[in-house]
Amino acid sequence: MSGTTSRSKAATGPAATPRNDSGAPIVRFDGVSKTYDGRTDVVRALDLALAPGEFLTLLGPSGSGKTTTLMMLAGFEEPTRGSIWIEGRRIDHVPPHKRGIGMVFQNYALFPHMTVAENLAFPLQMHGVPRDRVPARVRRALEMVRLPDLGGRRPAQLSGGQQQRVAVARALVYEPRIVLMDEPLGALDKQLREQMQLEIKHLHESLGLTVVYVTHDQSEALTMSDRIAVFHHGIVQQLATPAELYERPANAFVASFIGESNRLDGTIDARDAAACRVRLPDGSMLQATPVGDLAAGAAVVVSVRPESIRFSGANGGDGTANRRDARVVETIYLGDHAKVRVALDGGATFVVKVATREAAGLARDDGVALAWDAAACLAVPPESR
Repeated sequence: MSGTTSRSKAATGPAATPRNDSGAPIVRFDGVSKTYDGRTDVVRALDLALAPGEFLTLLGPSGSGKTTTLMMLAGFEEPTRGSIWIEGRRIDHVPPHKRGIGMVFQNYALFPHMTVAENLAFPLQMHGVPRDRVPARVRRALEMVRLPDLGGRRPAQLSGGQQQRVAVARALVYEPRIVLMDEPLGALDKQLREQMQLEIKHLHESLGLTVVYVTHDQSEALTMSDRIAVFHHGIVQQLATPAELYERPANAFVASFIGESNRLDGTIDARDAAACRVRLPDGSMLQATPVGDLAAGAAVVVSVRPESIRFSGANGGDGTANRRDARVVETIYLGDHAKVRVALDGGATFVVKVATREAAGLARDDGVALAWDAAACLAVPPESR
């Protein structure tokens, strides 16, 4: 089962294999579906396996099924169909506190009337750790998150970042092999959020934890994960490494959800093993790289990343496979780079990401020529539904 995705024909490829391939998966979802109303599946026929020590992120928009999947693994929801396994043991009906899983919530869920040390001691007491061993375990957990001197404070006396560190420490204090994190950094400001991303990733690596992490933030997922499962409509649209998702999205939803993407609808006009020609609605052609088993006549979405497009000379002649004339709509200054929004002939809007100096001389309604290579122009199928 290791390295599989949902039964929705989502793409994986070699890069989707877990980084630890030493044996059986530590977590496995086998044909898991979940419905709340008996009619609509929030999660559909999910097959998913995690290797020991893997950091897997469940990524998707609100209502996509990612949090429900996490809650079923945690034991706060039960599958409607299918089974969930941890280390070869079926745990569908095992209570949450008997699953040996640590949990970090977005709202921290710290007890306000307890000190930090008491908050960390509580799960140890619940797991039957002998009383004389609790102080050392609490001290070690606080040192792990770099808060060794704050055990006597209450949560209200801590900053948001410190509270989040305490929440992480509480999830780790009884040394679980699996830690689940549900949007744990959502309440933090951008700078602190980025700092905590790296700290959580370093803890994962140093402790050898298996982490399942839920977020709707694509940059967070790309930064932290070994693999990412992209959810939409209760289906894993693609399960792969961050690089694979960004560079070879399996379908139109993944291409648009992971990073920024310019897109055009079209039809495969002709193809060989490595390249294809796509006919656009206006009859013009683009040279593209097909993703997946796409035959001539198949409807596709052409996806081009903003950083893959360059401004070309007015007469072309640079050997680039694809060129389009456009008109500048606006230029957005972003410090080290600029985004130029342009309108193509035919009405479509593209975004071009360039160095700031390249955009400096552009004004609204200026005519420009765009160019991009076939290798950067992906022909992808519609999303799995």
